[in-house]
Order: sequence, then structure tokens, then C-alpha cells
Amino acid sequence: MKILKYAIYLFVIYSFTACEGIEDILHIRNNSDEAIYVYLECGNVDSLPLSPKLELFNFISADMKDAHGNTIEPYFISPDYRINAYSTETLHGGIEGRVFGKPKEPRFPCEENELTLFFITEKTMREYNWEEIYKNQMFTKKVTLTEDELKNLDWKYTYSPL
Repeated sequence: MKILKYAIYLFVIYSFTACEGIEDILHIRNNSDEAIYVYLECGNVDSLPLSPKLELFNFISADMKDAHGNTIEPYFISPDYRINAYSTETLHGGIEGRVFGKPKEPRFPCEENELTLFFITEKTMREYNWEEIYKNQMFTKKVTLTEDELKNLDWKYTYSPL
């Protein structure tokens, strides 16, 4: 178990240093009254996939210590694909962590010339498990964008409810 925790720790440290100079540049503006969850899928996709699933919150439970050696209690954090109401956030490569390049050198994250964004309300995420969301395709909006369209939008997309 200690080896697994150590491996995860090393992976996280490597992740922060391996992508130096690379930034996420796809910005999503949420113009709705509640938080939304954004699922990014490459290509022109009609439906949400079953896997990988979105989570309401991420649970941090590693044996972490503060600077004084005290144990830090486990806690929940919002995932990168959650965007608060009336705010703009950077989509960090979607659920699979695709990288969008640098601000001066944007890079489309998909081999296909399109990507699809599915928007799911926080209310839906709280009331249903991912299997139900998938089975009933419970997204509020779906948009497919090409690389040229994203360039024309300056890599900024505004979500408004239907």
C-alpha cells in the first residue's frame, strides 16, 4: 500500500513538472444559474459514453502530511470539468487530460477535426449515478466544434441553457 501511495505521489509531482510551459486554452463561460459539468469527446459524437465517467467531486484520501508532520484529513475537491454558475473556467483537457497547447500556439486536442462538448447540470449529477445519466443521455446541451470554429471563438465557448 505504501508503494502505491509513493507511486501516486511521484506521478503527481511528475505531472506538474513534465508539462512546463503548456497551458490549457479552452475556456468555457457558464451563463446559467447552476454549476455545469462538461464532458469532452473527440469527433462528432451523438451520445455520452459510459466510460470514463464523470464524478460529482474528487476525493483526496492519500496519507498526506503538512509542513509540521501532521496528518491532513481527507477532503473533497471540485473536478476540473465542473464550472460554477456565471463564471469562466479553463477546461483542462476534458476527462482524459488532453492538452490544448500554449496560448500563442493553440493545439486542437483531437485527431479528428471536431470535438463534442456535453453539458450536464450539477442537479443531474447529484440526483443520478453515471450509469443512469449515460442510459438516459441526461445532458442539457451538446455542441460539436471544429478547430476553425474554436479559433474563430478565440478558444472561448459560452454555455447558455436551452
